[in-house]
Amino acid sequence: MTDILRAMNPAGALATEDAARAAAQVSAIGMVIGAIHTAVGAWYASTPAASEATARVIEEFTGQAPEPAQLASQAQMGLYLAGALVVLQLILAAVQWRKPNVALPILFLVLVVWGLGGSILALVMPMFGGGQPMWLTLFTLVTMLIAAIMHIAGIRGASALGKFRDAQAY
Repeated sequence: MTDILRAMNPAGALATEDAARAAAQVSAIGMVIGAIHTAVGAWYASTPAASEATARVIEEFTGQAPEPAQLASQAQMGLYLAGALVVLQLILAAVQWRKPNVALPILFLVLVVWGLGGSILALVMPMFGGGQPMWLTLFTLVTMLIAAIMHIAGIRGASALGKFRDAQAY
């Protein structure tokens, strides 16, 4: 556990190849955290409370009540899409764990920053939150901040790992 915490430190020294590999693999843990976040969000979106909140937001914007059947089909499609995203995130986490590279942590850091921006926007302007509860917004902020730290460490670790490998080639 202390090795993971040490590898998570985005300002820590990466003096050995093992330390660089551990730091690069931390990004895979950040991807798993992202998958958990997606699963929790999908679970909430499938609840009746989320359907009611979505209906209220749609009614506020359009002035018309949405059809319940249409809301149910959209929620079902969203659940399928979220399930596919969770599987994709877990597959990419396994790839990052087995063969660390710098591309995946950069991609996921961009996505995490986007998610953080959306959550902050939902705090500032609640209509952009889609009626989601405060606990889900806070859950998003916490998980995305942790994932961002892990992806930054992963970028540093993968970069250092590449330098160690290049040095060994000469």
